[in-house]
Amino acid sequence: MNDSANNVESNLENTAQSSAKANETKPSAFKQLLASLLPGIFLIGYNVGTGSITSMSKAGAIFGLDLLWALLLSCFMTYYLMSLASRYTMVTGMTLLEGFRRQINKPFALFTLVILSTIIVSALMGVLGIVADVLNVWTATWISEGISTTWCALITATIVYGLVFSGDTKSFEKILAVLVAIMALAFITTMFIELPSLAEIGQGLIPKIPEKADGSDNNSFVVMAGMVGTTVSVFVLVIRTGLVKELGWKIEDTAIEKRDARVSASLMFIVSAAVMITAATTLHKQGLHLNRISEMIPMLEPLFGKFALSIFVIGVIAAGISSHLPNLLVIPWIISDYQGLDRNVKTKRNRILLLVLSLTSLFGVIVGVKPIFLMLMSQACIAMVLPIVLGGLIYLTSKKKIMGQHINTKKDYIILTGILMFSLYMSSLAVQGLIADLSKL
Repeated sequence: MNDSANNVESNLENTAQSSAKANETKPSAFKQLLASLLPGIFLIGYNVGTGSITSMSKAGAIFGLDLLWALLLSCFMTYYLMSLASRYTMVTGMTLLEGFRRQINKPFALFTLVILSTIIVSALMGVLGIVADVLNVWTATWISEGISTTWCALITATIVYGLVFSGDTKSFEKILAVLVAIMALAFITTMFIELPSLAEIGQGLIPKIPEKADGSDNNSFVVMAGMVGTTVSVFVLVIRTGLVKELGWKIEDTAIEKRDARVSASLMFIVSAAVMITAATTLHKQGLHLNRISEMIPMLEPLFGKFALSIFVIGVIAAGISSHLPNLLVIPWIISDYQGLDRNVKTKRNRILLLVLSLTSLFGVIVGVKPIFLMLMSQACIAMVLPIVLGGLIYLTSKKKIMGQHINTKKDYIILTGILMFSLYMSSLAVQGLIADLSKL
């Protein structure tokens, strides 16, 4: 009897200790929520970087609020396509490029890989050029003519390359995320200082295609396609499937995935719209066309006055490095996805590849290509390739032997048809615009 009592007491103590340990190790509800939203937050940090800020600023400077409708539509499409691509990975366990290779064919997958890699190289040159120009403008305030853009680009590229292999990129990414958040908050706050009337915002939500971009190095088609390309980015879809695979999300996690995608797309719209509206109420009214990086500084003057340059430098450098770092990693990532391998960037092959990419990213600065001009063209190329990747995604998610009961529904086909038509139209504008811009070189 006493032995039984002792056993019961011992079991109760063990249960209590186990519960206490479980309570100690179990994350709080807030931490669990934050963890479930991290993929979306990561994509915000990647997508709303230098390219997005440049594209939205350019669109606002040239066209005011005329393209606000395109931004809203693009963010909706981004949400939908992120969820669709995630569903594919949650069902199959494969990333998008891996699926292209295994379930469509190797030539299609390889063609997509080469096209995406080419665009990333131009984006690397554009981002590094913008950061170098900002540093040159900033250093010119305390050194005659400032530090040359070539040296600024070389120092930045070296720092980013070192960060990839330092083993401490996570801590640095957190610091950059805070700095980018400060810049985003600065644009949002500035937007409210000179907020357009509801009538003006309403006019911006009415679909229209601007015909001219007077005074701009890039023509109107490139500006529009670039703005859409940086929002409905094929790289977001490719990276998204890799994140979903790494997290081990299954189809049972659909509710978490959709919430994450909603947060990502909503924040993307809020920050991007704030940048566009700020540019519309400052640069557009002043007649600035944003051909040079220094023309972006007046955007923050209503809030920061003489400190606008310093805040702008901190924000753009943070956004630039936080874009350049994942851009540098994208090619090794997508090659690993294509081969169905883990994303290990520290292999000898990837170390050499990343070094080559870092050196290549200096090319635009060395030859003197205008970084904003190059960045807009890069973003327009993303819009141009979107129908190809979208077509592959539609094919994969339409096959019952691949998706089972999670195959596309009639509602999906209606939405996808609309998105495909819009992407084909944007792609045609991008082609026309790129031909026109390249003919001026």
